[in-house]
Order: sequence, then C-alpha cells, then structure tokens
Amino acid sequence: MKKSALALFILCAALAAAAQAQETGSAIAGVWEVSFETPMGARAYMAAFVQDKDALKVTMKSAQGTEMKGEGKIKGNEASWSVVVSGPMGEIVLAFKGKIDGETMAGTVTMGEAGEGDFKAKRTSK
Repeated sequence: MKKSALALFILCAALAAAAQAQETGSAIAGVWEVSFETPMGARAYMAAFVQDKDALKVTMKSAQGTEMKGEGKIKGNEASWSVVVSGPMGEIVLAFKGKIDGETMAGTVTMGEAGEGDFKAKRTSK
C-alpha cells in the first residue's frame, strides 16, 4: 500500500512539474504591444513571438507598417532579442532584455549609439 501511495505521489509530482515547465516554456509566445522612448520620441511596436524551446523568433511591426525580424532567447521568465531598424541615421540594432510577469513584460532596450532606455510590453493575444 505504501509503495502504491509513493508511486502515485511521484507520478503526480512529475505531471505537475511537466505542466509547469510547459506553461513557463511558452511564457512569451503570442503578440505583445511593446513601447519605449527614444531620443526621437516614443515608439510602439506590435511584436509577435514564436518560441521553440529556448529559442525565439520575433517579428516587430510599427504603426506605419515597417516590419523587422529578429531572434532571441528565453530562460525562465527572462527574454532577450534583437532586431535591426533602418532610419534616417542608418541601421540601428535594438537589443531588448526583459522579465515576463504574466501578461506584462518590462526591461531595457539598447538602441546602438542612441543609448539605452526602458521598455514595457503587454500581451494582446496568445
């Protein structure tokens, strides 16, 4: 009887851990509204994330329709990715590092020579 109860407990613990890992593993998947300040004013993008284990593919689109594609990584609730944006000053790499908290995310964005600032994001769909 004790062996059966122990086996059942171990099975339940394993299933709970697998469910939590699956939930955490897709913490960023979906579409997010990302906003941050630049030296040229506020910027907002819709970012679509696709996750494959710890690898990310991201497509960011501005309100004007400009699309940027990039890649990144996720570990636990921490995500990082980068995209290249073309502007009047040439190409600039936007490198994001943030922490996911449910349906929101916040962190820093490095904008090449333009410096670093904070970003915020809110999930709009999964």
